[in-house]
Amino acid sequence: MQKMFSIQQAADVLGVSYFTVRDLVNEALENPKKSRWREGRHFVDLSVTTSKKRLIRIYPHALESDV
Repeated sequence: MQKMFSIQQAADVLGVSYFTVRDLVNEALENPKKSRWREGRHFVDLSVTTSKKRLIRIYPHALESDV
């Protein structure tokens, strides 16, 4: 089974703040054509549609450097 990361865990791996990763996710959800991350490719939203809070899980390959 592939391990997925929470926003805080992804931020720790990347060495950035929680808010930076949260902004990447929000950018992908609000403006998918111009975002750096893509829903389904880099992260998945596991929350139900009636939920007030989102349950986001990030794929490990999204945390790898492009270099």
